[in-house]
Amino acid sequence: MDDIADAVGLNKATVYHYYASKSLILYDIYKRAADFTVAAVHDDPTASARETIYQFTRRLLIGIASNIEQAAVYFQEGPYITEWFTEDQVAYIRQAEAQVYEHIRDVIDRGIASGEFYECDSHVLALGYIGMTLGSYRWLRPHGRRTAEEIAVEFSTALLRGLIRDEKVRAETPLGVDPAELPGKPGAAPAR
Repeated sequence: MDDIADAVGLNKATVYHYYASKSLILYDIYKRAADFTVAAVHDDPTASARETIYQFTRRLLIGIASNIEQAAVYFQEGPYITEWFTEDQVAYIRQAEAQVYEHIRDVIDRGIASGEFYECDSHVLALGYIGMTLGSYRWLRPHGRRTAEEIAVEFSTALLRGLIRDEKVRAETPLGVDPAELPGKPGAAPAR
């Protein structure tokens, strides 16, 4: 608690006024990260599956880049939450994680059902997608060589080119957006 108080520029008594224990601080970090991730993977059901996957990826990577420390705490402390949190707190986190998985799997299934995507094991692909995006906290740097938005384009393009059935769409507009509008492309619109 001394380290936390020093980091935020408060005395330890003030920190304890807001948080009775370190586990409550950790839960607050977890809850914010879980709520952000669930919100990031909500979609417009009228959008194509490919557009939705790209938007999920974009929102997730931009969010992770904006708070690398929160993402690192979330994943590094994950194995220990049953020791730190109450049963209700653990249930809240597990429910959020299940929602993220279900949203991603459902979008992949929607793409398969519509004929937009090739047949695949949506369960395995959803788990791989979660690892690909949420694990980026390990190496993603907000001021690195590539922006989070540019990396989202690369990740999404690679993934979607393996899923999209239509050869023309796969080659020309796998993300469902005009290529000139993508970050890092000549003549591209500024990042939003």
